[in-house]
Amino acid sequence: MRIFEERSAAQKRLMVMSAAGIYGGAAFVGLLEDALPGGPRFSLLPGLVALVFVVFLLALGTRLPVALLAALGPIGVALIGYALATTDGPGDAAVLYMWPALWVTVFFGRTGSILVVAWIGVVHGVALASLPADQGNLDRWLDVIVSVSVVAAVVDFLSESNRKLVAQLAAEARVDQLTGTLNRRGFHERMGVELDRAQRDGTPLGVASFDIDHFKRVNDEFGHEVGDRVLAHLGDVLRSETRATDVVARTGGEEFVVLLPGRSGDETSVFVERIRARFANATGLPPVTVSAGVSSAVAPEDGGLLLAESDAALYAAKRAGRDRTVVHGREALATR
Repeated sequence: MRIFEERSAAQKRLMVMSAAGIYGGAAFVGLLEDALPGGPRFSLLPGLVALVFVVFLLALGTRLPVALLAALGPIGVALIGYALATTDGPGDAAVLYMWPALWVTVFFGRTGSILVVAWIGVVHGVALASLPADQGNLDRWLDVIVSVSVVAAVVDFLSESNRKLVAQLAAEARVDQLTGTLNRRGFHERMGVELDRAQRDGTPLGVASFDIDHFKRVNDEFGHEVGDRVLAHLGDVLRSETRATDVVARTGGEEFVVLLPGRSGDETSVFVERIRARFANATGLPPVTVSAGVSSAVAPEDGGLLLAESDAALYAAKRAGRDRTVVHGREALATR
């Protein structure tokens, strides 16, 4: 992930609101401790600055570029270091370094985590150096840096694991688990990409629609387990006969669609006949055939129309007796 790449509106809002919450919490702690009797005295400036940041973020935060929002972490670290340096007597404000470290790690990943921990090391070192000799020492610096580093590393690991899990779930949501092909949602997402490419390059886009003949009869006579094997077999054939650029999807119970970038209607028809031959020659399965419809257009503007033409050709194949291919606008091809 590029550290300063733009984020969605929802992500930016989450960044802004969480940062406002952290700054607001810091301001609340500072002002509350100043109001309570006892304890060391310290400057109110960091708390007041934090309060100004809260108002600013709530008013304009979502309009800021990500690069400026990223500065909220280092600025927060600097304010905490200033508070430590101006505290009269020992204090425990160093624990607040955890807040910007967590925020930066969550939103800017490992690179952000490394940079913010390094910045904390510099700021905390300067803050301790400004304290009397009996208060600023290497042990205090090491305690903070090691603690912040461990927390940042754990959060980075969990965040990365979460991102991978979300990506895996998103991918699975677009894949038909039985056949290993895309589902309807995944198909339409990819179709938009292929339409844009065909329009940009002025190339043809072929569409082949498949429907297993008398599939209900297969389920009724041989059982749903055999029916699932028939579906999986067609998925295997389609995936093995397509290129990496082709798009294979199961769009219904026994209905499949294949997008073939760069292929004309004739080339798509050759592909379809090869699929039908391989599918019908399966071993260990009941004899089943498949009907198909083909359409193709150069730089098509309407993907829905292309699919509708392919579906219409498929229905024409089924009306003509099944076990055949129909190319949109032509007579049915002879059965094998």
